[in-house]
Amino acid sequence: MLWFVVTVAILAVVTVFCLVRTHRSDKEIAPYVSHCLFWLLIPIVSNIVIALSDDIEICKFCFTVYFISTTVLLYYFAEFAIKFCNFDTDKPLASNLMMGIVALDSVNLALNYVFGHVFTVSSVEDAGEVDVIFRSLWYHKVHLGISALLLLIPIVVLAVKSIKSSKLYRDRYVVLLIACLLTSLWESFHVFTNGLVDQSIIGTCACGLFVYIYAMEYVPSILMDEMKKTVLSTINDGILFFDENRDCIYANPAATFQLGMGLNETESGFEKLLSLTGEDREESAYYSSKVLTCTKMEDGEEYIYDIEFHKLHDMQGKLIGSFAKIQDTTERTKRENVNRFLATHDKLTGIYNTDRLYDSIREVLNANPDKEFYVIASDIKEFKLVNDRYGREFADKLLIRIADLLKDKAVSDTTRYGRLGSDKFGCLIEKANYNEETFVSAMREVPNVGMNLVIPIIMHVGAYEVEDKNMPVSAMFDRAFIAIAGVKQEADLRVAYYEENSRDAMLWDQKITEQLDNAILTGQIVPYLQAQVNRDGKVVGAEVLVRWIHPDEGFMPPGRFLSVLEKNGRIAKIDQYIWECACRILRRWAFEGREDLYLSVNISPKDFYMMDVPEVIIGLADKYELDRKRLRLEITETIMMDDIDEKLKTIDKLREAGFIVEMDDFGSGYSSLNMLKDMPVDVLKLDMIFLKDTAHDERTKKIMSLIIDLAKSLDVPVIAEGVETVEQVDFLAKMGCDYFQGYYFARPVSLDEYEKKNLSSVS
Repeated sequence: MLWFVVTVAILAVVTVFCLVRTHRSDKEIAPYVSHCLFWLLIPIVSNIVIALSDDIEICKFCFTVYFISTTVLLYYFAEFAIKFCNFDTDKPLASNLMMGIVALDSVNLALNYVFGHVFTVSSVEDAGEVDVIFRSLWYHKVHLGISALLLLIPIVVLAVKSIKSSKLYRDRYVVLLIACLLTSLWESFHVFTNGLVDQSIIGTCACGLFVYIYAMEYVPSILMDEMKKTVLSTINDGILFFDENRDCIYANPAATFQLGMGLNETESGFEKLLSLTGEDREESAYYSSKVLTCTKMEDGEEYIYDIEFHKLHDMQGKLIGSFAKIQDTTERTKRENVNRFLATHDKLTGIYNTDRLYDSIREVLNANPDKEFYVIASDIKEFKLVNDRYGREFADKLLIRIADLLKDKAVSDTTRYGRLGSDKFGCLIEKANYNEETFVSAMREVPNVGMNLVIPIIMHVGAYEVEDKNMPVSAMFDRAFIAIAGVKQEADLRVAYYEENSRDAMLWDQKITEQLDNAILTGQIVPYLQAQVNRDGKVVGAEVLVRWIHPDEGFMPPGRFLSVLEKNGRIAKIDQYIWECACRILRRWAFEGREDLYLSVNISPKDFYMMDVPEVIIGLADKYELDRKRLRLEITETIMMDDIDEKLKTIDKLREAGFIVEMDDFGSGYSSLNMLKDMPVDVLKLDMIFLKDTAHDERTKKIMSLIIDLAKSLDVPVIAEGVETVEQVDFLAKMGCDYFQGYYFARPVSLDEYEKKNLSSVS
C-alpha cells in the first residue's frame, strides 16, 4: 500500500497548492473551485489514514468522514459545473433540494454509530498481521445511489455544454466530461472490488486538478488565435504582419481591399504597401515607428490613408518582424476639410463669411499701402417681405445669385468679397477698377432666378472710399451701410456714397428707434387732433395725428421721426398706441354724451406686415365698447402695391365689422383711379397737393371737379385735406365737396386745446 499512500500524499500536496492559488484569485469561478478542492482534501486524507491504520475505531471514523465528504464534494462539484457552463443558476429550489439530499445523507452516514446500517469494520489477525475488513450494508448502497445521482448532474451539464458550444470552446468542457466519466467508471470498479481503501481517489484527485486547470489557468491557444483572427478580420483598419525577411504572413480583409490584393496574394503585401507609400524598400523596414499620409485614386474616387509601420522585437530585443496598420481617413479628412471651409466660408453661398472677409480685406490693405480702395456693401430692399412672399427656397436662390455675380465681377487679385449675413454682402475693390455702372447692371441681374415677380427685387449699394486704412474693417462696412440707409426708401436702384452727414442721419435713426418704447411709456408720444368740418363750417370730427414732445429735442413734428419708424417697421408700435389713444378719447366723449363726433386714425402699409390689423382694431373697439362708425380708418393707396387680393380681403373685413374706411391722399399717386375702381372705401380724402405747383391750373381744377363728381356718383363722400385758403374753400364748395380739413380751419392741436375750442359748442 506504500505506493498508494505516496501517490495520494503527492496529490494532496498538489491539491493544497492549487487551493491556495485559487483562494488568492479574484475570478468569479474561484469560490466554486475552492469548495471543490477543499472537500477533495478530506477524502484524500481519510484514505491515507485508513491505509496506514489498523485501529478499528479510527478506520470507522475515517470511513464515515470519507463518505460524508464525498457527498459534499459531489454537491459542490455539481454547483461548479453549473456555474462553469453558465447554466441558469437562478433556481434556488433545485439547489435547496440538492443541499437537503446531501444533509440527509450525511446525517444517515453519521448515525451509523447508533444503528450500524451503513457499514461495519472488523479486524482479522493472520500470521501476526492485523487486517481491517470493510463490509457494506443496505444504506451504503443508498449512499452510492445518491452519489451517482449527484455525479450525474455535472456529467449532464458538461455534456449539454459540449454539444452546444463552438468547437473553439468545446475542448475545455469535453476534457472535464471525460474526466468525470473515467472517475465514475473507476469508482464503480472500486465498489465492485470492495477494497479497504478507495484507489479511485487517485482518479478523483486527477479530476479535481483538471477542474482547477481548466477553470483557473487554461486559455486555449486555438481560441485565442481564432479570436485574434476574427477581430482583425472585422476591424476597418488594414492590418499586415511581416516576418524578419519582410514577407507578408498575414493581411486582414481591410488591408487586401486597401492594397488591391486578392485573397491569395498576401505574399505581395510589402511591395503593395511600398507602392502606396512611395518609400524605398531598404529604408522602410528599419524605422521603429512612423506615420505616413498617402492618397490613392481608384475609379475616380480619392482614398486617403494614414499608415503606421512598426518593428517588433522579442524579449531579448531581437527583430522578429514588423506590422503595418492602414487607417482609411478619407471621410474624416473630408469632414475636416468641410469644417475648415465652413469656418471661413458662408454655408449657403460658398463665399467668404464675415470674419474671413474682414481678415482678408485687412491683409490686402496692409499689403497695398499705396493703392486706393472702395468698401462696397449691398442690401436687398424689404428682404423680409420677399422671403415671406416667395418662400425660403426662392430667397436662397436669390442670395446665391448675388454671390455668383460677385464672383463674376472680381476683376483683380486684390478684390475680396463675402456674405455679411442675411441679405447683406460686401466686397473690397481697388478704386482704379471700380465702375458704378458695373455694379448697377449687376444688381439689375439679381432678380433673374426663374420666377414671375410681383414684389420688385430692388438692391441698394453703399460705397465707402477707404481713407484711413487703420480703421477696423467692420467700421468701414458700417459707413457703407450708413450710405445705404440714406436711400433705403428710394424706389429706384442706385448707388449711395458715404458722407459724414450720412453718419449723423444714421445715429439719429438709432436714437429715435432706441427711445421709442420709453417715449410711449412716459407719455412723450401724444395724439394731436386736426378738426374736420362740413360745408356749413361745423366741426364733425378730427384726424388723430402723432407728435413727440422730446425731453431734449423739444416738440418734434412727425417728419423728424415717422420716416425713421417707417423704415425699420417700428411704425406699427406707434400706430397701435395712437389707435388706443383714439379709442380712449371716443370712450370718454361717449360717457360725456358727445357721440356725434368721430375720429380718423391712420393705418400704415407696414402695419399689415407687423400685425393682424382687423384683429387688433376690432379688439380695441370691443375693449372700449365703441360705436365702430365713430372710429374711421384712413389707408393710403400705397397699401395696395402688393398682395392686392389679401389687402382687399382685409379692407372688406374691416368694413363688415362696421368701420368706415377712408382712402387717404387720393390724387397724389399715379394709379388713383385704378385704386378707386378696385378698393371698396366709404370716404375719399382728396389731397390738395394735387393743385400745387402745376402749370395747368384750370386743367387741374377740371380734373378735380370730375373726381368729385365721380365720387358722388359712387355715393362716396369727399373730404378735401390740406385746405389753406378761402379761394380753395369756395372752389371746393362749388364742386360739391362734403368736408374740409386744413390750416384754413384749424391746425393740429393737443387734445385739451381741441376740446376747449370745439366741444363747448357741441350739444
